[in-house]
Amino acid sequence: MRVVFFLQGAEVPAARARGFAVARALEARGLTCSLRVPRPSVYGDTRLPWPLHLPRSLYVPIAALARLPQLRDLRADDVVIFQRPMVELPTVALERLAARGRKTIFDFDDAIFERRGVRPKFERLVALCDRVVAGNRHLAAAAAAPHKTVVIPTAVDTRRFTAQAPGPARGADVVVGWTGLSGNYRQLAHAAVGIARALRRTGARFLAISDRPPPRSLAALDAEFVRWRPETEVEDLARIDIGVMPLPDGPYERGKCAFKLLQYMALGRPGVASPVGANADVVTDGVDGFLPDGDDAWDAQLTRLIEDPALRQEIGLRARARVEAAYSLDVVADRYKNLIETLAFC
Repeated sequence: MRVVFFLQGAEVPAARARGFAVARALEARGLTCSLRVPRPSVYGDTRLPWPLHLPRSLYVPIAALARLPQLRDLRADDVVIFQRPMVELPTVALERLAARGRKTIFDFDDAIFERRGVRPKFERLVALCDRVVAGNRHLAAAAAAPHKTVVIPTAVDTRRFTAQAPGPARGADVVVGWTGLSGNYRQLAHAAVGIARALRRTGARFLAISDRPPPRSLAALDAEFVRWRPETEVEDLARIDIGVMPLPDGPYERGKCAFKLLQYMALGRPGVASPVGANADVVTDGVDGFLPDGDDAWDAQLTRLIEDPALRQEIGLRARARVEAAYSLDVVADRYKNLIETLAFC
């Protein structure tokens, strides 16, 4: 038996967390894995010089053609995992070819069905595959196939994201931070007023780790910008004393799987997050993190953490324990392995 992953792209966060990392863990458990990425990828991986750096939509048909050679050596005993759809086209023709005569799993960790024109394809993929793996309960309910859907959260590699000793800093020496793709700065903006108040009140600094600097609309945070790089990801995140994950309570955001929050927690840092989507499943408010709702609550919780290093240490220790118990790669990989083997031999 071989597990074949069709992944979105080499640098896509979801592919790294739910594809490459899971495959490495499965191989350590004795399974053979093959990972397949379209080149060029249209999911944020394409980095070509001008004038080849065209709008991503123009790469969609090229990415679809790049998938065809990846179908040639599929075997009857393969278990195929689609990490989201194979391409950004309305058809599921490629998925049908990959699924023919094989056991298949559709894995997704975002509310992709909320995007314009995607829901019909999403429903066809759910119907096509033998099992559906959703990143949280909201996504599982959207699949509307409870008989074959399981919730497996996005995991953090706790061997790589090791607990970092917290410092005694307070006030101006404290770093509040956020990480994510630049397209998600709009989510950070949801709590920017409350965060900015806490920063002004305490003198604490703000760090943004992303592919692009924050927009002018977030100027009140006076953020230091660090460009995200996979080779320095853990080191850069370790600079943060308090991690934030604001989200508006919208249909797309309810599908978020709290990955950045889990990264903070794995490092032993307290996370402050909106009570939306998987955030409310990951964090027990006041125990291993905080779930403020509204600008005043964001201001109050951040100010309290900034001024109390002992509280940051206490919450951070509990946060790390929470990740180790339920969201570590070791725990989640075992669940994937059991699902794959049960499906393969049923």
